[in-house]
Amino acid sequence: MQRRLLVQAGAALAIGAGPVRAQDKPVTIVVGFAAGSAPDIAARFVAAHLPAALGGRNVIVDNRPGAGGQLAFVALKQAPADGSVLSFVPSNLLTIFPSIYAKLPYEAKDVTPIATACTFDFALAVGNDHPAKTLGEFIAWAKAHPKQASIGNPGLGTPQHFFGWTFGRTVGVEFEAVPYRSTPQMAQEVAGGQVAAAIAAQPVFIELVRAGKLRMLATTGDTRSTVFPTVPTFVESGYPSLRSVEWFGFFGRAGTAQPVLVGFAAAVRQVVQRSDVRAQLQGMGFAAVAHDAQWLNNSIRTDFDRWAEVVRRTGFKAES
Repeated sequence: MQRRLLVQAGAALAIGAGPVRAQDKPVTIVVGFAAGSAPDIAARFVAAHLPAALGGRNVIVDNRPGAGGQLAFVALKQAPADGSVLSFVPSNLLTIFPSIYAKLPYEAKDVTPIATACTFDFALAVGNDHPAKTLGEFIAWAKAHPKQASIGNPGLGTPQHFFGWTFGRTVGVEFEAVPYRSTPQMAQEVAGGQVAAAIAAQPVFIELVRAGKLRMLATTGDTRSTVFPTVPTFVESGYPSLRSVEWFGFFGRAGTAQPVLVGFAAAVRQVVQRSDVRAQLQGMGFAAVAHDAQWLNNSIRTDFDRWAEVVRRTGFKAES
């Protein structure tokens, strides 16, 4: 009996000395944007609730800012296909970037969709000292001051950049597109008047709006913001083509076992369906929605075609 116990103990030690199993590793969620950006805010909030849904497994958020978020997919492509490394990305990495870059460091076949964590609208904001109090007044101001008519965005080639271009063509104003690497810096410069306005995900502006330093003029969703219900949408303001609802989603490396992906998707769904999580995400300007992999695939195909037409009309091509 004693010898059997010793053999069992030895076997246990041998197992313990072997390779670490994927399910024992922390889950690293790579975000291709800086701290304080909208993707980072959403990723960190959801990640804080995931360990309980993953049986106590640790979850780490790893920021890899640069290249418009592409580094999140670069890191995923280089990671093992065991679900221990995932990416949390906005839609444009797969819906817009293939149309504007001659060559990307990743392909759609390198990654596999898991689930969304939330959807969100964009907002057009101006500084609180700007003379325009409404969308109509801002359009009139821009036409009267064409040399000062500028709109900040989180980078050329982003949905916000193309939305700003579409907005300008729709209302007959040639807005100067001002790209920023840091959305918090962009919001501060709009508040300070260095740029006339900016388009970004609502969460980028919320705190400065609450502090009385920014004013939202319109949002891009189907319905009004739950955080700022007095702000009209572009659609209800008479611009039905100016609608955009985007998402942040989790992706794994292609080749990851399906049960691993399904298990993580179930954990995300468990988190975002909690009433307290939904309420807090809503307060940040997000809508908690855990769409599945099939929905993501369909959305990517549809939005790729939609944005490809906008890119074609602009003639824009990004530098590699």
